[in-house]
Amino acid sequence: MHPKEPSQTSQKVTAPSTKTRERVLQAALKAFGHRDYDGVSTRQIVERAGANISAISYHFGGKHGLYLATAAYLAEKLHASHREPMAQIQAEIKEMAPGAADPVRCRQLLQKLLQGFAESILTSELGEDAPGFIFREQNHPTQAFDILYTRLLEPMHTTLTQLVVLIRGLPTSHHREAYLVSHALLGQVIAFRSARATLLRCLNQSSYNTRDIAEITRLVATLANHALDYPDLDQVPLEQPPQKKAAP
Repeated sequence: MHPKEPSQTSQKVTAPSTKTRERVLQAALKAFGHRDYDGVSTRQIVERAGANISAISYHFGGKHGLYLATAAYLAEKLHASHREPMAQIQAEIKEMAPGAADPVRCRQLLQKLLQGFAESILTSELGEDAPGFIFREQNHPTQAFDILYTRLLEPMHTTLTQLVVLIRGLPTSHHREAYLVSHALLGQVIAFRSARATLLRCLNQSSYNTRDIAEITRLVATLANHALDYPDLDQVPLEQPPQKKAAP
């Protein structure tokens, strides 16, 4: 038997309902992106969304469900911009023969990944609201962080780490080192967003322009390429602080 075609009535009901859900999520991200969980009221969100207060319980089951759905919405929107390039990079990594990866090609892929990530966080339409949400979850992780990590942060971090391992020729026992290096490389990109106000003040600008973004994306790729030539950590002992002399 063929499935029944949806009736015109059900289509009319579903479309507005989907649009309402989207508007509520957009309003929630703007609210949660600038205030903590307890500082946001559901009434503020539905008023901004132009929806009825019952829309939150209907679509999300309540405020907590809405907060988690906002995290999923944010992760999906940000990940969408580099999902395809990342999939291509992952596919190319899988095709590399074990122990015979081309370090030069891996560097190119790593630079491409970082450039795309930089452009994404600097030009995303969610740029004004996403950082506050993400940074708050970094400082005080909740269930929402699990969603952000699984759907957004882990894929980027893991792919970058795989490339660091291949470029540096690190053994399995040194994957921890690769994660540290990846985190440092991502940190330089994030700084251009998290500390944006400081840089813009230095540049005497109110926002990034096209030239800024082009220069930043090239810069993070160039710096990353040079950073990967760091000396082996095992051969660079940390300097010990001078010992205080005991009082006579």
